[in-house]
Amino acid sequence: MGLHGLKGYIKVKSFLENPKDLFNFDKYFINKVSFSSLQLKFNKKSIFICELPGINSMEEAKNFVKADIFICRSSLTETDEDEIYLNDLISFNVELESGLCLGELVKFYDFGGGPIIGVKHGNEEKMLPFSKNFIINIDRDLGLITLSSSIKTLID
Repeated sequence: MGLHGLKGYIKVKSFLENPKDLFNFDKYFINKVSFSSLQLKFNKKSIFICELPGINSMEEAKNFVKADIFICRSSLTETDEDEIYLNDLISFNVELESGLCLGELVKFYDFGGGPIIGVKHGNEEKMLPFSKNFIINIDRDLGLITLSSSIKTLID
């Protein structure tokens, strides 16, 4: 997020499947501050220019720049049996189909080319693509993600 103008508007990028769904939630949390709404003023390409209730100046808005926006889990729709929210995969173990343990999924990244997972093993974090081309299986009961061994060329 960034600043826009003198009235305390902020720039927001949505990573939802339908980006405008960002405005359908009841409560938002930014830097541990709760907001009852996120009001869309206008958008420029894929960036939304928004107003936060009670924030009326650039100085106040600076507290929310480069911050993530969180919502209550209860605001999300139920998933089908074959669906899962990416956030639910955090802390899953990640291994190759050959059995090689890569580590623990600690974070998701999205730089515009599809999701990337951060997998931490010891003090080292590796970034790996997270697409249907590489995912062999996700076992919710075991908390285990199995990736194609062909990804090994990316981690060597």
